[in-house]
Amino acid sequence: MNDESRNSNRPFSDRKSNDRSLVLLIVGCLLLTPPLAGIFQLDFRILGIPFTGFYLFAVWGALIVGAALLSRQQLNNSVWVNQEDAAAEEDVDNSA
Repeated sequence: MNDESRNSNRPFSDRKSNDRSLVLLIVGCLLLTPPLAGIFQLDFRILGIPFTGFYLFAVWGALIVGAALLSRQQLNNSVWVNQEDAAAEEDVDNSA
């Protein structure tokens, strides 16, 4: 893969990752708002926990997992950028 294709893909992947983060935030806010969470006020228990409490903690846990996955992806992208910058610096050092 040439350098031009890597540079042109980098901004797209950053935008894609930022879009995913924004979608996670919006979906999380919607799922935790009282009107939508109120739909899940059912009269039974899961593992001894009222269903409403189970729903809230399940959504909360899913948001934590989603944020961890997104942050790992962004960290990997930044490591790739740092490696690319380091390689460019080595090229400058070698040419001097």
